Amino acid sequence: MDLSPQPILDAAARYRGRFVDLDAARTVEADDFHIARGQLVERLTSLGLEPADRVVISVSNGPQFVTALVSVLAVGGSPLLVHPRTPAAELKRTSLKFGASLILSDECPLADLAAEDLPIAALSAGDWLQLGAAKVRPALPGYSQAYGRLAAVPLHPTSGTTGVPKVAVRPGFAATEEARHYIETIGVTADDTIMAIAPMCHAYAYGMCVMVSLLSGASIVSMRSFAASKVLQGVAEAQVTILPAVPAMLDVLLFGGAEQLRGAVKTVLSAGSPLGERTAERFAAKTGIRVRPLYGTTETGGITVAPAGDHQVAGTCVGPPMHGVEAEVRPHPDKVGATPDVGRLFIRSSSMMAGYLGADGPDTSMLQDGWFETGDLARIDQHGFIHLLGREAEVINVEGLKVIPSEVEEVIAGIPGVVEVKVYAGSRKSGGQFIKAAVVADGELDVQLIRAHCEKHLVYYKRPERILPLAALPRNPAGKILRDQLP
Repeated sequence: MDLSPQPILDAAARYRGRFVDLDAARTVEADDFHIARGQLVERLTSLGLEPADRVVISVSNGPQFVTALVSVLAVGGSPLLVHPRTPAAELKRTSLKFGASLILSDECPLADLAAEDLPIAALSAGDWLQLGAAKVRPALPGYSQAYGRLAAVPLHPTSGTTGVPKVAVRPGFAATEEARHYIETIGVTADDTIMAIAPMCHAYAYGMCVMVSLLSGASIVSMRSFAASKVLQGVAEAQVTILPAVPAMLDVLLFGGAEQLRGAVKTVLSAGSPLGERTAERFAAKTGIRVRPLYGTTETGGITVAPAGDHQVAGTCVGPPMHGVEAEVRPHPDKVGATPDVGRLFIRSSSMMAGYLGADGPDTSMLQDGWFETGDLARIDQHGFIHLLGREAEVINVEGLKVIPSEVEEVIAGIPGVVEVKVYAGSRKSGGQFIKAAVVADGELDVQLIRAHCEKHLVYYKRPERILPLAALPRNPAGKILRDQLP
């Protein structure tokens, strides 16, 4: 696959939409965006960024994210996209692990990065863009040496299908193909305005908000964190027509102001976790809008968007594959006696990643004749609609953001006195998940110390909500932890 960033850079160069930043109460027109990205390219070059250097981008939603992304690509750097609220210790750890030489952030204080023994600098462009930069010294043995150098290709952290942290290599062609699939399926034009609520670093908003907007010319309205009042403000003041959300956001809107979307927003999408039938029905009753479930993975890009129309798609159903996407359900070899029409979901698409980041370039071992196993169990009904029936890995879904238990366990296990730790999902009455940590210590467990340690080393959604002290983790005779016996 061609790894060139040119399709993204060409779309950015043609872009004539506008950015409405609700948090900063600022509108950035296309001309201002182009000026700022040109200036940021100069700043990054002066800072010493070279082609094939890796850059951790921890930047919040808005024109600043898009400008940072395309500017790093224009210099020849490979942006590794992480959550904007990632603390300094985790930014440094991620940089060392994946061989990044530079960190760009607009929410992590420069003082925190300096406290991690990182040389810092302030970058500005135009009259509205301010970023903090931190240079990372050569990684320790066993870290960046495990990953080869790639020039100017976006890198997306993912849980993979097995819950093991990986980085998906998603070049310009794949990104713009995903956007094209969305545009053709939903019918997006330059007259549309898309609201970015989910983090732009996340595959959902990266594809549906950033890339769709760049390719179609649609304008972007953004917020750094979800608030129902800001959603309603953006709809009223900026004429939002497309609202990509997650089910938890729709539930909040139902308690205040959802009716204000009636007649204004033409398309509401829901992704990240299953859309409950009750939520979908209540939302349609209040707004007159039938929510359209969307399903995709970091590796494949978008897979399905439910069709518009009178029939509400919800629950396990996520609709048919989009234009340009193929789906197959194949029998599971280890599930003897399973329902015949249920199996492993495989996807083939022009928006597929090039592979996982590896020592000798993209690792394509998981792609068989262009097909990728998603890790989801599914069935496809007589209408071609995909029904998702569960996931085989232990990845925890926190309001649409995926958490890999082993990463949280690694952080907690580094606390003096911790003997063992098991991180797993707790279930809310609403059906959502939260993080639980069962911890065995060699003395009295200091829960507040663990919380403080997690606040420093983990982004907010990876931090355990409940920390449970145990005398020992329940295990079977073979030593495997019995998850169903955890509190």
